[in-house]
Amino acid sequence: MIYGMSAFLLFLSKKDIINEKGTKYYSDLKKQIKYQLKLIVPNVPEIGDSIFRSSYIMGVIYIAWYKSFLELGMQKDEANIWIWRASENSLKIIPKNCLWLVKKAYIGGMLKKAESHTKKSIENKLPEYDWKIEYKKVNENEFYLNTYECGIKKLCKLFNTEEMLPSLCRLDYLTSHYLGSGFLRDKTLGDGDELCNNKFFINGICEWSPEKGFISRK
Repeated sequence: MIYGMSAFLLFLSKKDIINEKGTKYYSDLKKQIKYQLKLIVPNVPEIGDSIFRSSYIMGVIYIAWYKSFLELGMQKDEANIWIWRASENSLKIIPKNCLWLVKKAYIGGMLKKAESHTKKSIENKLPEYDWKIEYKKVNENEFYLNTYECGIKKLCKLFNTEEMLPSLCRLDYLTSHYLGSGFLRDKTLGDGDELCNNKFFINGICEWSPEKGFISRK
């Protein structure tokens, strides 16, 4: 599944990569990503049917991409931006009349098991590389999902790509922007804070605008 998802994401960014880097670069990148995935995937710790499994899988893919970009001579900051762009391309293709379904799967999937995952977090009954969270419902549209341990941060440390943080953390704004959800946060583990104080609005507005920077939005 990881290999197929990575190949599809790369296909969605094919035009952009070829336009800016050339056909040979795209071909080399494709080969390098496959190579990196073959090195990484066998060493990825299992987290079972965690509510964060999809995020975990994407983390594995982006680590392979990041390593591939660097192997081909790209600078770290540019590599992180290309990962943003790849993620954005995957969200842009969702038909507007299907956004509600994707949102339901994304947010609904979290809410369905948020309370039980919180309980397991407190009791320390989760796989080592899973997220440890605290879920707090505000009302029917708002909830907090504070994160005290992050699986992606652990993966970045395991595969020596910690410089991908906090760039990867910002993808939460991108996802919320395209799904028509609200999102607020001014602390992240990736920035060195003690937690990620995530506040979600099932229906709302979230600005992406990376050109404005992420001084208060973390």
